Amino acid sequence: MLPAFYKQMVNTDDSNATIIAVVIGVFTVVALLILWFFPRTIAGALLDSKRPLVAESASPDIWFAVGCALIGLWLIIPAASSLLYNLSILYLAQRTPGLDVSDLRYYWIYYVIEIAFGVWLLLGARGARRLFWWARRAE
Repeated sequence: MLPAFYKQMVNTDDSNATIIAVVIGVFTVVALLILWFFPRTIAGALLDSKRPLVAESASPDIWFAVGCALIGLWLIIPAASSLLYNLSILYLAQRTPGLDVSDLRYYWIYYVIEIAFGVWLLLGARGARRLFWWARRAE
């Protein structure tokens, strides 16, 4: 996506094309390096390797909270990338007068709601947990 974005900005005589492409490229490389080295550096420092691992049983509430957090991440990631993609289209539309971006606001509303719901699930979702247990007990 970055080469096509850069080419479109150069074709519209954008003076900031190189700077924006370099910033996006550096941000991408930094994110990749963090994801690549996370297991050995940060996670290794957080987990004490000298202490033996003891398998503890987890309650259903713990498993449900983990499941809600994973579903929240699953919702946030594609919505955030789509939102960034639409922001790049909006940026290019300011330089190209022929692009129709009237429908973007509906996509933005959808993606913002999806991100908000994902954050809610990621950060606890106590209401979802109560609703689940209420529905399970209702007969």
